Amino acid sequence: MQDAPDRDTLLANVALFLMAQVEPALKAHPGGRGLAFRTRIAAHLIATVGRELGHEETHDAAELARLQGLLDASPSDPPPVGAARRAAIAALRGRLAKALRDDAIDLDTDAVRAGLMQTLREQLEVIQPRFDTRMAWDGDDPVKPQEQA
Repeated sequence: MQDAPDRDTLLANVALFLMAQVEPALKAHPGGRGLAFRTRIAAHLIATVGRELGHEETHDAAELARLQGLLDASPSDPPPVGAARRAAIAALRGRLAKALRDDAIDLDTDAVRAGLMQTLREQLEVIQPRFDTRMAWDGDDPVKPQEQA
């Protein structure tokens, strides 16, 4: 019996099929441009889900650790996984947002800026992988983006 391809490979190939074969065929038909456009969107969504699944474990674990560090929250033992980890991240994001609104935490500290920028970079890696996240943004340490390369 042959092992099936993994989910990342399956999603990538479905997205490629939609973009390379279905979308051009739809464009060739009169009135098919609207459906071709929606096919392109579907292919993009499938590719995004594939990237999200591929990075989910590492990005979520890293963000949870960053948020716990910023908020002086004790990590749970064992660390949460799956839906429990996503719920913990959402709760900590809410606490951080409230602390920033209430000026309990200063946005202009290096740790807060670095943590938020890293989370943003990880999100962009998933939703827009061609975006150059190594570039320096206002408030970045000019050395750190080069270290990611």
